[in-house]
Amino acid sequence: MIRVLAIVILVGVLMATGVAGAAPAQQVRLPVSVTSSSETDSSTGTDPGTKPDAVVVAKGDHLWKISARHLDTDANHEIAPYWRQLIEVNTPHLRSGDPDLIYPGEVVELP
Repeated sequence: MIRVLAIVILVGVLMATGVAGAAPAQQVRLPVSVTSSSETDSSTGTDPGTKPDAVVVAKGDHLWKISARHLDTDANHEIAPYWRQLIEVNTPHLRSGDPDLIYPGEVVELP
């Protein structure tokens, strides 16, 4: 009984993280400019001193926050057009397929 419960919990964790739902022939696209975690600024997920081509999603990130951070502004009228481009570029490549649901560790390409 304990083994069955452990298997059910493991399957639930795999399903929640998306590991069990990945297709065997699924392609993974990694941008060239992604840096290792030792070379990134932990507050932004980017390489310090440069404007990156991609950002690694951190816990609590969402596409609006990533847009504002990349543009270095809080002005909604400046963020909104870029945010729309960010959604358009990334929606087909997001694990969830939903721009409102991004996961830490996921790579978001910047337009």
